[in-house]
Amino acid sequence: MEVGSNLMVIEFRKEVRKMTLKKKIIAGGVLSGVAWFSLLASALAAPPEMTDGFVCPVIKTENVLNSPKGGELAGGHYTIGGPDVMVPLHATNMDGDGTPGGDHASPGGTDYTAVWAGQ
Repeated sequence: MEVGSNLMVIEFRKEVRKMTLKKKIIAGGVLSGVAWFSLLASALAAPPEMTDGFVCPVIKTENVLNSPKGGELAGGHYTIGGPDVMVPLHATNMDGDGTPGGDHASPGGTDYTAVWAGQ
């Protein structure tokens, strides 16, 4: 090979490296924009519906009646009353439809939680 053709090969390789770097920069900019857009979209999303609630675990033994906070629920279940809380509605017993004195989910149920929507 001649010296001139070697210089052409070197120049060609430099151009390829420049193009690759440009593509990397463009791709990085696009990915960065997508990431910022998804963060912005989640930040502007509507918050979940909240409700006043209270902690009231479903317990299947009457021994809790020895506690001053112990009480009886419907269906032969018992509880020890806990604090009042502010929670998303979907995080409550039966997604807000459970009531201590009526239909409610108990441990092992797919929609059971010890947090109840305020009545």
